Amino acid sequence: MKWFILFVGVIVVCLVVALILGLAGGGLGRPTSSLSHEPLPDEPIHDSDFDDLVFDVGLRGYRMSQVDGVVDRLRRELREKDEEIAVLRGEPSRDDDSPDE
Repeated sequence: MKWFILFVGVIVVCLVVALILGLAGGGLGRPTSSLSHEPLPDEPIHDSDFDDLVFDVGLRGYRMSQVDGVVDRLRRELREKDEEIAVLRGEPSRDDDSPDE
């Protein structure tokens, strides 16, 4: 009987600790997947495209290939928009001497 009471006491203590740490009762937040990243659409980017943008988390942070792809895409689209604005304003085209990274 003494061992049974000790066993029940250990179970109760473990459950209390789990509740405090958020391990029980759904306190872990939304689950993550290693394949949750969906790249930006091929069409021109709109503000709403960033609402659901998610990068997968790797061992040391976000997956650099996914982040680099989005940054490169944004850089290209911004460059295209700047060129279009310059044409619409009638500004002379300039040679881009800055090196691409």
